[in-house]
Amino acid sequence: MHFTRNDSFKFLLYTTLFLLLFVGYNIASSPYFETTFDSASITNQEMPVSEIIPVQPIKTPEQKIIRRNIPKSPLIITFNPDYITISNDIIDRLKEVIHSPYFESKVTPLNLLLDSEKQEPRGQVIGNKLILSTSISNDSEQLKVFIHELGHIVDIFYLKKGIFADPSDVFYTISWESFNTKKKGQKITDFVSGYALSNKYEDFAESFIFYIFHNEDFQKRAKQNDILQRKYNFFQSYVFEKNIFVGTSFEKNTLSNYNWDTTKIQIDTNKYLYYIK
Repeated sequence: MHFTRNDSFKFLLYTTLFLLLFVGYNIASSPYFETTFDSASITNQEMPVSEIIPVQPIKTPEQKIIRRNIPKSPLIITFNPDYITISNDIIDRLKEVIHSPYFESKVTPLNLLLDSEKQEPRGQVIGNKLILSTSISNDSEQLKVFIHELGHIVDIFYLKKGIFADPSDVFYTISWESFNTKKKGQKITDFVSGYALSNKYEDFAESFIFYIFHNEDFQKRAKQNDILQRKYNFFQSYVFEKNIFVGTSFEKNTLSNYNWDTTKIQIDTNKYLYYIK
């Protein structure tokens, strides 16, 4: 078969179009376009995000304008409404997590909105902004909802996405064919919670906090379940150094075999915060 210059041109054109379509498909099917990331909830709703007030230029006596060269903060906290009553203990607790050596490099820079008007969902990630309800009265639940949402931040931003490769795919493909289509043969016991069965991103976030707060139980389940073992190994290999959180147990009571939402499992927050210091 003889290829003419016209044939070569067509081949190059079709190859280029194929690559453009392939890249476009990967972008369109990325987390940015597939979903927002919420804590376990019956309803889904997005709340308006308060804007951060821009830094104003400084005027010298000669009226020359000099712009401040301020380094980017690893953590920016805003509030909705702008003036709310919130315990300093809550803010200090969240800061301890963010500035922990186990998390800071993985989840910052972070824009955190503390919302006193939000009831459901309790936590939400939209883009690179994390919205957390301050109406959660239980310290344990609020901390776990916060770290569940940080799991989404780790998934989407820390595990760098390339055009042809996504480290999170190593986790997704254990149980998922697509965003919310599970592989054949998957069982409830292949997931750490009921909410983890919602879609591949919630499976990641629920497994993330289960690894952090209930590592000892995760290990025990993994020894009896190859799917859970592969999920456990993923976090040990891709997210945390091999000894971080391994064998730890922060729950107050013995875990049930099945839980719908891991954020509802009560933990000893003081014991956890002491560990991550």
